[in-house]
Amino acid sequence: MSSKSNFIPLYRIVHFQLNGLIADLSDMEVMEYVSDGKLLTIPLVKTGDGNKPMPLIELEGDEALLRVSLTYGGLAEIKHLRNILQPSQGDVQKEFLEAIHELKTTFETRLYKRSFKGSDFVFVKKYVAAKLDLELLKMLIDESEAIGMGGRKTIDGGSVYDPPATPKLHLLFTQVKPGDAELGEALREMKRVVSCVAGIKTQREIIHTKISKPIEQANNYRGFTVLLNEARGLNLISAEERRSLDKRWRDIPDERGVIEEDLKRRLDNAKAMK
Repeated sequence: MSSKSNFIPLYRIVHFQLNGLIADLSDMEVMEYVSDGKLLTIPLVKTGDGNKPMPLIELEGDEALLRVSLTYGGLAEIKHLRNILQPSQGDVQKEFLEAIHELKTTFETRLYKRSFKGSDFVFVKKYVAAKLDLELLKMLIDESEAIGMGGRKTIDGGSVYDPPATPKLHLLFTQVKPGDAELGEALREMKRVVSCVAGIKTQREIIHTKISKPIEQANNYRGFTVLLNEARGLNLISAEERRSLDKRWRDIPDERGVIEEDLKRRLDNAKAMK
């Protein structure tokens, strides 16, 4: 791109297609996010933990060809991506895999690294993004972290020291013509994956969820026992039925809403009769 301002209409396409997922930038801010006259980095909107390391949407190229990617630009961001592998994030895992497997084969997943004294990223490997699964994703994350930490490794039977480097992971990468049609279509395909990774919880959020869930359940149970006691006090249910409803509420979570609604209906009817 010959001018930073050429990225403004491209940003607007991204903003329209990924509405709510990327930062709202003014024209001046868009130009501030352009480097070397050819790379625009767009931050995602953070939810939950304000310190969450997030990937970026990157647009790089010129008037002829535009490279579009969902990029994890360093070790902190890639370490955060590892959280998706935890069993506690099963819903995100399921949504992520479904979204990934729907992608066209034109989308790739690419790994790069930049040496401590280097100025450019060097290509390491790539895969067809639609073929990613959790095992392959874990392997990529492991390799990215190994690049970031460095250390000794065996090459051709000899021990070689590999100094720490900066990893970069294009979780999604594709190339399009820089116009509304192709860019818009690529972004629409990417949107579901972008939404998934934006929803990955940090370790702090995971711990908070584990702590808050029992508290929330206890508060819900307290509210339910108030209904039970009120219904029993008005002789709307027997002592035996009270014990039965209490046991059902605790043993069958899916029926809790039905049980509470039935109690509320009985109480409302009793109050209306007075």
